[in-house]
Amino acid sequence: MPLQNRVTPESVIEAVSARGMFMGNRGCLHGCERNLVKQFCSEKRWIICETEFRGRRRALMEPGKYTELFFLDEATAFASGHRPCGECRRDRFVDFKAA
Repeated sequence: MPLQNRVTPESVIEAVSARGMFMGNRGCLHGCERNLVKQFCSEKRWIICETEFRGRRRALMEPGKYTELFFLDEATAFASGHRPCGECRRDRFVDFKAA
């Protein structure tokens, strides 16, 4: 059964087996059973990251860590309120700040 970690353009988080093109987060939204317990967090840094960057790997939904969310594309991430990461998506981050 897929994890509930795919974000729609309407900002709803659903269970979809495909990963998506980008990853992001909204803080810790899951419980110990890797199930979503809330849709939003007080965290204000909603970012869009590359799914592959410098060989880094993360286990999904580790207890007490942020919830890894996935987006079909950049337009979906923007529509749901996220911005480009200043590290892995530096060029897009600079463009975003300038706009």
